[in-house]
Amino acid sequence: MPEAGPLITANLGRRIAAFTTRINGRPTAVINTEAAHDPELRAQAGLALVAAGFDAGTTLGALNGVRRRPLAQEEAWP
Repeated sequence: MPEAGPLITANLGRRIAAFTTRINGRPTAVINTEAAHDPELRAQAGLALVAAGFDAGTTLGALNGVRRRPLAQEEAWP
């Protein structure tokens, strides 16, 4: 299995938990920052990450990181 790629956070709105893709053969994921406050989105994001090939430890670490603090360092565009 290819090595997992980066995990990125972004404000994806209220209905999108996460999306995944492959970049250079590596799974890459974007997790909704709203998952920090919504247990249903958090669960859906976890399923998306596992389905994309991220291992359970990486998935749990990413979701815990989203819950603890905002990972996105840049402000949203107006």
